[in-house]
Amino acid sequence: MTRSDYPGAVQRAASWLSWRALLSLALSAGLLAYFLHRAPLAAVGRVAAGIRPGWLLVAVGLALSSYVFRGLRWGIILRPVGRAAASQLVGCTAVGFAASTVLPARAGEVARPLLLSAKSGLPAAGTIASILTERLVDLATVLALFGVGVAFSASGLRPEVLPALKKAALGAGLVLIVSIAVLAFLLRRPESAVERLGRLFPSKLRHRGERFLEHLLAGLTAVRDPRRLAELGVWSLLVWVPACWQIDILGRGFGLELGITVSFAMMAVIVLGLAVPTPGGVGGFHATTQFALVSLAGVDITTATAFALVHHAICFFPITVAGLAYLALSGTSLSRLHTVPDPHAGQDEGA
Repeated sequence: MTRSDYPGAVQRAASWLSWRALLSLALSAGLLAYFLHRAPLAAVGRVAAGIRPGWLLVAVGLALSSYVFRGLRWGIILRPVGRAAASQLVGCTAVGFAASTVLPARAGEVARPLLLSAKSGLPAAGTIASILTERLVDLATVLALFGVGVAFSASGLRPEVLPALKKAALGAGLVLIVSIAVLAFLLRRPESAVERLGRLFPSKLRHRGERFLEHLLAGLTAVRDPRRLAELGVWSLLVWVPACWQIDILGRGFGLELGITVSFAMMAVIVLGLAVPTPGGVGGFHATTQFALVSLAGVDITTATAFALVHHAICFFPITVAGLAYLALSGTSLSRLHTVPDPHAGQDEGA
C-alpha cells in the first residue's frame, strides 16, 4: 500500500467498521439481556458481595500473569520477522486488549500489531500475520486442554453431560491432529503452498495475499521445527493454565470446589463466547461462563451469574487499565491509534 492509497483505505475501513460496530453493540446488548434475565439480580448482588477477597486477589494476579506470558510468547512467534523488547511486547498486548474492550469491532486486533510495528520497526505485515498465528496456537492449546479436562475431571462434571463431552473431546483431538498434519505438509514446501493458495485471491490482491501468506507461514515454522514447537507449546501452557486456574481460584472465592481440570473443560466453552464479536466479550463471555457453570458443573444459576460478572471484570478491567497506562506513557491515546504510522509504508505491500 502506497502513501497515496492510505487515506482512501482508511475511509473505506472506517465505514465498514462503523456498520460492524453497530451490529456488535446490538449483539452485545441482546446477549447481556439474556444473561441477566435468567437470575434475580438482587440475589446475584448478594452472592457477588460475599466473595472472599483473598481468593479474588489471587485470581486477578493469575489473569495478569496470563497476559504477560501472552506478550512474551508473541515474541517467539515473531522471531522469523524480527525481535522486539519484552516491554514493547507486553505493553502492546495490553493495549490490544484495552482497545478491544473499550472500542467495538475488535479494534485491538489491528491496533496491537500496528503499534508494535511503529515502536519496534518490525514490518506491519509480519506483526499483523502473527496475530492469526497466535489465534491458531491458542485454538490448538484450548482444544488440547479441553481433552485433558474431560478425561480427568469425570467426578467434577455432571454425569449426564459426560457422553457428549467425550464425543466433543474426541472430535477436537481429531481436528487438532489433522490441522497440524495439514500445516506440516504446507510448510514442507512453503513457496509452492503460497503460490497455490495465492490463486484464491482476486488478481488485484494476489500479490498482497501472497506476501501475507508468506508472513503467516513464516510465523508457523514452529510446526516444522520440533524444538521451536516444544518451546511454543510450553509458553502456550504458561498462557492458558493460569487463565484456567483463575477459574478454579475464583470458584473458591464463591465457595465452589471446581478443580483445575474442570476449569480446562469450562475454558473451551468460555472461549466460544469470546469468539462472538462484541466489545470486550460483553454478553457472549457472560452467557457462556454462566452456561458452563450451570450445565457442566451443576452450579446454581444465581451463583453462576455472579461468578460470570466477577470473572469478566477480572479478565478485562485490570488489563484495560494497564493498556491505557502504557498508551499514556507512550504519548498515544485510543482515539489516535488509527493514525499510528507504518514504518514500512510503501515498502511492504503485504501490509
